Amino acid sequence: MTRKGSVDFRGLRKPSYGTMSVNGLSGEHGEPVGGEAMAAAASDSWFEDLIGSRHVRCPTCNGSGKIPKGQEDKLVALIPYSDNRLKPRRTKLYVSIAVFTTLLACGLLIFFLMPREVQVSNNHIKSIDVHVNKTQGTVWIYIESEVNVTNWNFFPVTMGSMSLQVLYHETVVGKSLTTATDQVPIRAHKQVKVSVNTTFDDSKDLGYVAELCSNPIDWVHHLILQLQITCSTSYLSHSENLTLTDYEYVDCGTVIPPVTIPPITLEHPQLAS
Repeated sequence: MTRKGSVDFRGLRKPSYGTMSVNGLSGEHGEPVGGEAMAAAASDSWFEDLIGSRHVRCPTCNGSGKIPKGQEDKLVALIPYSDNRLKPRRTKLYVSIAVFTTLLACGLLIFFLMPREVQVSNNHIKSIDVHVNKTQGTVWIYIESEVNVTNWNFFPVTMGSMSLQVLYHETVVGKSLTTATDQVPIRAHKQVKVSVNTTFDDSKDLGYVAELCSNPIDWVHHLILQLQITCSTSYLSHSENLTLTDYEYVDCGTVIPPVTIPPITLEHPQLAS
């Protein structure tokens, strides 16, 4: 059997073809076919163009050389393992950059959002106002103090209420509560003024303080007061109460009630004529 261009199939006659038994290439009882029949069957799997080059027929094109419309999604493209498209360039570099960028972003996020300490410190008593009633055995001391709230975080902190409690010999002599809401900026501090009225009398077994404050000896009327400061803060949906205990010296004998003195009238000297 010959095809267009007088193709010679004698080169396809190999001993192995005579022993094959394939459907369509054997007789009725499965006996081996001759070499010419095998060559004719093999010639159907390839063709020769006008130039004389041999090409394998497309198994899915039915010999037309075109893909039937509507079967594009059913076809699978086979790419050789040695194809360069399966070996993209700089893969390790891109993966390393992606991993480094991710780790850097996570590290910065943890560094800036990790909660840090919010400190409360006493900036000492700024002023006092002392009133002593020796007859009733009562001492009133009005105290103004200043509290520093320091924010070491990289986000603002909301400061809520602040309470101040004053104790003398473990006895509460005064309380105050400030409910003004304020905000402490990023890595900054804010000063808050707090004031409290303290009372020393017989109801608290502290009537003797009036005698101490009236004593002319300086070291006798020095009172050691314990200040307990509590500040409520909130940040990043988290609430926290900060406490501080400090001790202050108060001299209740330094303030003397003002004495009303009539103004002094000076006579102008008369010049001699």
